[in-house]
Amino acid sequence: MSKPDFEWDESKNLDNQQKHGVTFYEVQYAFLDENRVIAEDLTHSQTEKRFYCFGQSKEATGILTVRFTYRSGRIRIIGAGYWRKGKKSMSKPIQYSNELIGEVKVIPDFLPSPEELALKQQNTKVTISLSVESIAYFKSIAKKHHVPYQKMIRQLLDEYVAHQKKC
Repeated sequence: MSKPDFEWDESKNLDNQQKHGVTFYEVQYAFLDENRVIAEDLTHSQTEKRFYCFGQSKEATGILTVRFTYRSGRIRIIGAGYWRKGKKSMSKPIQYSNELIGEVKVIPDFLPSPEELALKQQNTKVTISLSVESIAYFKSIAKKHHVPYQKMIRQLLDEYVAHQKKC
């Protein structure tokens, strides 16, 4: 299982959902758009570059604008929303104008290709009763590999589900 190429502050995700009606889990899909556009935010601080990604939503119901930075090979989402008039059907032709969206500069796409990106998955906490033997086994294997045993159980279940979906 690949390490996700995305990260964010969960409290900012919740604030963004309240303010703009879209979660950071959803806006990751803008980066998977083969026609995405990357622009540099020229008005942000000089200590860390900020960028915008403009790309289609998962359902292709609108263009998302995602503000992000790129740290240690990971895309850190800062904020996002739907472009212009919100989540609209793309059945009508888009009327573009020359109005400013701030000081931005379209730059060459430096991010990994859409095929190379691993999305951050949304998890749900559950309570489950397992046998003492099973837990002991996972704890011993996890200790050898220096990972939490809960993560090993989650990965095992995720891989099982992925395999079953292919059958």
